[in-house]
Amino acid sequence: MKLLKNLTLATVFILIGVLLTARFEFTDRASAADPVSGSSDGLPDIFDSNEGHSRFAIIAKNVMPAVVNIKTERSIEYNYTSPFDRFFESDPFFDDFFGRRQQKQQPKTRKQIQRGEGSGFIYTTDGYIMTNNHVVEKADKIIVRLSTGDEVEAKIIGTDPETDLAVIKIDKQFDEDKIAKIGNSDDLWVGDWVIAIGSPYSLEQTVTVGVVSAKDRSGLGIYKGPVFQDFIQTDAAINPGNSGGPLLSIQGYVVGINAAVNAQAQGIGFAIPINMAKKIAENLKSDGIVRRAYLGIMPKEITSAEKEVLGLKGDQEGVLVATVEKDTPAEEYGFKADDVIIEMNGKKIKNLEQFRFDLASFDPGRKIDFKVLRQGKEKSITVKLGDRSTLLAVNDPAVQEDKSEEYLGLKVEELNDANKKKFNISVDNGVIVTDIDDESVLLGKLQAGDVIDKIIVAGVHFEISSVGDLKKAVSKVKDGKDSYIVKFVRNSRSDYVLVKP
Repeated sequence: MKLLKNLTLATVFILIGVLLTARFEFTDRASAADPVSGSSDGLPDIFDSNEGHSRFAIIAKNVMPAVVNIKTERSIEYNYTSPFDRFFESDPFFDDFFGRRQQKQQPKTRKQIQRGEGSGFIYTTDGYIMTNNHVVEKADKIIVRLSTGDEVEAKIIGTDPETDLAVIKIDKQFDEDKIAKIGNSDDLWVGDWVIAIGSPYSLEQTVTVGVVSAKDRSGLGIYKGPVFQDFIQTDAAINPGNSGGPLLSIQGYVVGINAAVNAQAQGIGFAIPINMAKKIAENLKSDGIVRRAYLGIMPKEITSAEKEVLGLKGDQEGVLVATVEKDTPAEEYGFKADDVIIEMNGKKIKNLEQFRFDLASFDPGRKIDFKVLRQGKEKSITVKLGDRSTLLAVNDPAVQEDKSEEYLGLKVEELNDANKKKFNISVDNGVIVTDIDDESVLLGKLQAGDVIDKIIVAGVHFEISSVGDLKKAVSKVKDGKDSYIVKFVRNSRSDYVLVKP
């Protein structure tokens, strides 16, 4: 009887097992031959059913031939004084021995080779490569190392520091299956899988995987970073050397160019959207530069608390005109400080970043209609936009270098947008100190970035608005026999320094 009972229970359990195995099956893995195929519920499967490799491995294998390592060399000059010269220069024994006062040894100019490294990817069959501007900027020599190990010298086709993009070229032909395929970054969703390939810390052909953490990131305080920011944020590991390498979608298309990383955090990297990059790359290929329009204002984001005070109603948005710069289209056509721009060319303004991007996308010389609020009343202004590339050329520090002058052992320049941005200066009046000579009496008292706005000599106050004003004031300091006071601004605060003969 007991035996019969046990047999009955065993039979029941066997029947249950058969029913379960008949009802449930393992999900089929996606085939590598079909990159867009997925599981039966419509979600993409990240596994390859034939060989057991992940979709990430298949993408890496296919795209790797297009990813390159970029090595650069740049010659820089620096001043050098021999420690032996400094040791002997003030010794009276050597002065008497040589029968004359030894002249102070002047610093010698030496050259040094500065090396850099980054990544890039080939995107045309005739050898055009996209990368970051900061990877190849001011490089005297660029060597591209291919996935095959071959090294080829490259030339710069064009750079765009304002978005941190560059196009370089090597004289080599490639098959279609050896170049990167350009995707559509607008199709990305937050949470989508992405793959980064590059050469972090010289470790070539490194593959990392993550997701899109956020989109449309801007306002990042990146040192010497791009003016126009619209980053894709990802937690795929990005490190120094990854710059310029591709960020790939789960379909294997380039959706971004890896550009920056938050050094204080883990898993926070940023890539330039490929939709922005490919438009700029086309301009760089054809013209070598990117021409953008400019208005000539300093715009400011409007907070929710400021909206009502500025006269914005309901869901109305805009940007505040903080400053109208001199000799610009904005000044010429009647913009005023404290205007609120609410519409541009028929499109409503949403925020500061959208305004800046939309403005820069217009061609220089085009006439654009603006709608502004001025003291609560709407006003229309039509402006013929200027050429931003011309403005940048005028304010380029390399161009301004020839305009610098030296007084009191200080190298000074007129205030302009370029050096105001470089030294984070908010004042508009004075001359900026860009360098200080080792022998200047003001060494240790002033520093680069200080703005001199007044010199006081023998009770006379000289207001300094230009280098010419400073020259006039210095001429009153007679043979170094007069005491004088230098008034300057540092970090938005005024201070004074007394100089005695």
